[in-house]
Amino acid sequence: MWYLESYDKRTDSIANSYRLVAITGDGIRELIDVDEDDLPLEMGPYPVALADVPKFARYIEGDLRISSDNVYFIGLFTD
Repeated sequence: MWYLESYDKRTDSIANSYRLVAITGDGIRELIDVDEDDLPLEMGPYPVALADVPKFARYIEGDLRISSDNVYFIGLFTD
């Protein structure tokens, strides 16, 4: 399952983890710039620019809290 995770810049600890529902590697490519153009996406993590974070809101069940105090990454993790 793909997740969007945010980490507190000061503490380097995880602030939030959002399960991304019904998104594929191709969908992620469309939302963020990934260098692996012709290859299947690996597990990540892939950095997500703060300006791109809202693009993932439609794939999250619940509220997405965005903070400039955090850095964001996409990763493929098992449940």
